[in-house]
Amino acid sequence: MKTATTTASHACPFCSGKGYFQLILGGSETCPSCQGTGKDNHSFSSR
Repeated sequence: MKTATTTASHACPFCSGKGYFQLILGGSETCPSCQGTGKDNHSFSSR
């Protein structure tokens, strides 16, 4: 039995990997945490 693991890139927890936030009154804004990449920039590398 094989188990699948995802180690490639983790989605940004603040924007759910979209890279932007949908504003309530319309429009969108780039995620300040990942700068629009959608990737988690705060993950720590294991030593």
